[in-house]
Amino acid sequence: ANTMQISSAKDKNPIISDMTFYGVIQEIWELNYNAFMRVVFKCDWVENKSGIKLEEFGIKLIDLNKIGHKSDSFVLATQVKQIFYIADPEGSMCNVVGCTARASV
Repeated sequence: ANTMQISSAKDKNPIISDMTFYGVIQEIWELNYNAFMRVVFKCDWVENKSGIKLEEFGIKLIDLNKIGHKSDSFVLATQVKQIFYIADPEGSMCNVVGCTARASV
């Protein structure tokens, strides 16, 4: 996702950058506006600061128990990539991010 990052409410130089969010779909909503339709996902998002770790070989570990972004739980289906999680073989509470593909909704 592209997002505006600011350091404080008084920041006069916000930065637009790419930021990756990981989550699990909880609900799928189909919004019908007669002239067009949109599909949105309601997700539990992983907290970016404490729920995502990059291990020494570049593998991302995700702690699905550390939920964040609770006030912003919806995303358009066209804005996501489909991934899957694999339990960490080292036995930690984290999951390894599996391969990604473009969602087809």
